[in-house]
Amino acid sequence: MMSVIDILGEQEETLGTAEDLREEIIVESLQEELSGSLVKIEFETSMGLCRGYYHSGELGHEEVNMEEASMEILKALFPACNGVFVHQTNRDWVEISLAEHISGFPEYKLYNRVVSGGAA
Repeated sequence: MMSVIDILGEQEETLGTAEDLREEIIVESLQEELSGSLVKIEFETSMGLCRGYYHSGELGHEEVNMEEASMEILKALFPACNGVFVHQTNRDWVEISLAEHISGFPEYKLYNRVVSGGAA
């Protein structure tokens, strides 16, 4: 019986804790974006995780290229959805662009951001 307990103990150590995951996410979101950097993002909706990427620009408010499955989730949540943009003033958020005019746009806080270098 003792060996079973040892195996579980080792597995628990390799999985890490929720606190470890939180720290990792915070560190990744602090990576500096340079103009031209490829940035992969994820954000959580009520229907699941959405993924996409964008290239950093000088002006901000970049359009996010969403994965097809993620765009389907957004269209299910917001039938008038016609795109996703990095928030103009707070780069930890994305705005869901809608074809219809309403006051304000739906927004989501980024769950994860990975910057992978700039264009040469």
